[in-house]
Amino acid sequence: MKPLILLFKALLLWPIRLIARLVAALEWIGRAVLGAVALGIGVAVVVALLFAWHAAPPAAPVLPSRFVLTLTLDAPLTETPSLETPLPLWDEPQPIHLGTLLTTLDNAAEDPRVAAVALDLSRFPGASYAQLAELRDALGRLRQAGKPVFAFADRYDQKSYFLASVADTVTLDPEGFVLLPGLALEPTYFKAALDRVGITVYAFRAGRYKSFVEPFTRTSMSESEKSAATDLMLGLWGQIRDAIAAARKRPVEAIERYHAAFDEILAAHDGDGAAAAKAQGLVDTLAPFTDWQTQVLTAAQLADRDHDFISWQRYHAAHEAKRLLANGNGEIRVITLEGTITETDDGNDATASSDRLVAELEAARDDDAVRAVVLRIDSPGGSAFAAEAIRRAVRAVRDAGKPVIASFAGVAASGGYWVASAADAIVARPETLTGSIGVFALIPNAAPLMEKLDLTTDGVRTGPFAAPLDPRRPLPDAVRRALDASVGHTYRRFLAVVSEGRGIPQAELEPVAEGRVWLGTAAAKLGLVDRLGGLETAIALARERANAPDAEVHWPTSSLAPREVVRRLIFGSETSALAPPLAWLTAPLRPLAPLLRSLTEPTTALPPVWAHCLCVAP
Repeated sequence: MKPLILLFKALLLWPIRLIARLVAALEWIGRAVLGAVALGIGVAVVVALLFAWHAAPPAAPVLPSRFVLTLTLDAPLTETPSLETPLPLWDEPQPIHLGTLLTTLDNAAEDPRVAAVALDLSRFPGASYAQLAELRDALGRLRQAGKPVFAFADRYDQKSYFLASVADTVTLDPEGFVLLPGLALEPTYFKAALDRVGITVYAFRAGRYKSFVEPFTRTSMSESEKSAATDLMLGLWGQIRDAIAAARKRPVEAIERYHAAFDEILAAHDGDGAAAAKAQGLVDTLAPFTDWQTQVLTAAQLADRDHDFISWQRYHAAHEAKRLLANGNGEIRVITLEGTITETDDGNDATASSDRLVAELEAARDDDAVRAVVLRIDSPGGSAFAAEAIRRAVRAVRDAGKPVIASFAGVAASGGYWVASAADAIVARPETLTGSIGVFALIPNAAPLMEKLDLTTDGVRTGPFAAPLDPRRPLPDAVRRALDASVGHTYRRFLAVVSEGRGIPQAELEPVAEGRVWLGTAAAKLGLVDRLGGLETAIALARERANAPDAEVHWPTSSLAPREVVRRLIFGSETSALAPPLAWLTAPLRPLAPLLRSLTEPTTALPPVWAHCLCVAP
């Protein structure tokens, strides 16, 4: 009888359980749908708030009558104004726009409410030396205006110390150290590895120093490249060393010894890096962060830690609100060319598309409020075709009667210099890497790999230029000759463009071209640059050429599609302060980018010719 009862219960309960599970499933689906709808509504609200926040005039923050301006540099410096978000999904530092920071510091120099400046470099991720030198100059102007600058870091690497050294007082945590290791340039060479797997690379270049192709065609640095690289590294290190020595009032020999004999100096202080740095005169005091803050407040004759430190972002917001209300004197439009030059905009923060740059230059040309343009360049180059398109747009702005001043940041080489050659004048930092007037093309050949894998191809072609770049077979001789001619023509065009724009006869230009990279100081002597200076020098020159001394400076922000706004809100951007976990591993592979791009080009056409420099601003 009991088995029958159990069977009856099972038959009775089974549909009930099934219905319960169905109800639970429907409830889960309903919650998921409601959650998705809620998420969609939430994202829509965030995007709406974001655009409303950018469109609405900002309210000016109220500042105290006297305060310490705080510069906490805990995010990468960028040349392009970044999209700021009023509702970040996590507490990630936003990239710092260098132009905005420089403007803020210059405003502070004239503001009697600013009693002192506190520079916190404990989490500073670094920048190019040209950018750091511009910041040093701005801090120097603050000091000249009677605003003492106090610097602090848990530990100073070479870049953070280069910036901090200009301060009145440099403080280091007692457990910290100061490193001045110098500079190194050691590319990764891929030829042997590619040979091992059965891939060869056809390289076509114009310019003896055009070293971008060397990692694919050699296993070591060529003598010509080693000579040029030695001049660059020694020249830049000399500028860094001398600037530190002058700021700290130390002999150059003392800084050089700290650089070359750090092990001996450290051993003399029983391995205590902080004590060694203080003994060598690199820092003034040893103190933890909170004690440093107290010292700054005491020096500024202030006492309230919670209210007397004002962040530079808050200070800038107060000035920006007033500037927007007072603007009416015309503007100097600053347009940024940052990253590898490409033809189309792929949404990557690390590229500068000719489509976008041409549109921005045309908008500046047609805007009656724009009196002059400063073209801020931080680029190693890229597509020669795209560079020429941007150069023509620069020329069109000049033809409309508006001066164009090119301002070089850390690197403005190859395609970056191609663009700049059309400007009325070029301003570069002494630390800028520039020149690299040369071009190349790279074609991969996987025929040896095909043979290793016993893979074959067969078929018919109407001629050697039918699918000329098929990596499965060696490059036909006719295609090689065509590529040689194309690269040679592009190089001659590069020379002609620079000769015309800079007013240098080609016979004088050719010896300084050949793909060689120059420091800004050398470029000025060679006539490739008109004036040494930073962004403020370029802006002053633009005002002078436009006869508009009161024109406001304006950096347009690039418009983003709503889906790109959402992507950046959720995932961040390529300029995120958080580096990818494997960045250290992928960094040596970055030179492969043009080679990989050539693999994706249609095989029915010749490859693009690159005006690109194998140089990253140190």
